[in-house]
Amino acid sequence: MVVPHFIFGGFTWLAATGLISLFPEAFIGHYFNPKLLAIAHLLALGWITMVIFGALYQLIPVVMEVKLYSERLAAAAFVLLGLAAVLLAVMFWRFQLDALMHVSALLAITAVLLFSINVMATARRSTKKTVEQDFILTAVLWLVFTVAAGATLAFNLRHAFLSTPHLELLKLHAHAGIVGWFIQLIMGVGSRLLPMFMVSHGLDSRKLHLAYYAVNGGLLAGILALGLQWRPGVLAGIAGVVAGLLLFLSFLWEAYRKRVKKQLDIGMKQSALAFVLLLLPLVLVVVLSLPAGFLKNITAPAAIAYGAALLLGFITALIMGQTYKTLPFIVWLKVYRSLVGKGKTPLPRDLYSERAANIQLWAFAAGFSVLLAGILLQRPGLISAGGLLLLLSAAFYNFNILKVVLHKPYKKFKP
Repeated sequence: MVVPHFIFGGFTWLAATGLISLFPEAFIGHYFNPKLLAIAHLLALGWITMVIFGALYQLIPVVMEVKLYSERLAAAAFVLLGLAAVLLAVMFWRFQLDALMHVSALLAITAVLLFSINVMATARRSTKKTVEQDFILTAVLWLVFTVAAGATLAFNLRHAFLSTPHLELLKLHAHAGIVGWFIQLIMGVGSRLLPMFMVSHGLDSRKLHLAYYAVNGGLLAGILALGLQWRPGVLAGIAGVVAGLLLFLSFLWEAYRKRVKKQLDIGMKQSALAFVLLLLPLVLVVVLSLPAGFLKNITAPAAIAYGAALLLGFITALIMGQTYKTLPFIVWLKVYRSLVGKGKTPLPRDLYSERAANIQLWAFAAGFSVLLAGILLQRPGLISAGGLLLLLSAAFYNFNILKVVLHKPYKKFKP
């Protein structure tokens, strides 16, 4: 069940970059516009969440040291999430707030519930209790909340029954998903895998425990304050989340300094770039927290840049980087497991093109930089140019995905 998630996610990422290059006006003006909502949901569900689901089906048994509860639930969640991602994007693009929009939201909820049941049932079988497991399970709970809140907002758009302004509720929905689901899951899985890939030992796990409570406490406080429209509480929540992220980055920096494996491969280079890019949304969220009088006319572009820095920058770069660490190993294990110890076999990194991966990395770095500049300056030409470079990066990324998943054992390695 792992491979279909990566293939679907990769093609969705390719489609999203095509939309960015063709429709730069989505990133101009206010963030609440149909095209931007469509692209954002396509990225969040069809690209990021889809690949995360697939990767977790392989990684959860590693973290929890127990077999995945059900592959049937995983297959059903895959189909429903794929349908939900495409339908929601189409409905938002048309801004068609009818029954089909509500059906799309219900498909997303069902997919997430099936995934959550699978993860929780797997965790119940595990006797191992770690902070990494706490991060993952709590992230899953935030995912359920995020999708439920999103479905509620979809109904509220057609039948306004909530007293809190819709845009404020949209902020709640977005941050529950980005911080509670995406970033917290990255912290849980990353704190286990990244030190393992760098071969780092003797790390201070207390930083992770503090980061866990800071991020969740800050997010919960911020969401409650946002619902009550209490600005000091929102600022306190932001401070808690930022403090947790800085603790996590400190843990990763310690792992980097203590690494045994000095040379970073292409996957780890892209992952390192991702954590550098994380500094951008941290700066932008501080800017957006300033009183309105200080911001003048930059609030709207800064808000869009903030979302882009998280979804298109940090999270996307990390997913692409970790793809080269996980997917080749999964395919290699399937193809060459029976030959281990019986002779020389290729390494997992031999299953993809290093040259294509390097082109993908540089095209992504250039494309994201140009795109972010275009958003901040509100220049459609720059946004289109950035989108085209990201499209090139996505094309090379998909080339390597297909090269890996279509790999056949070399003749000299066949039994």
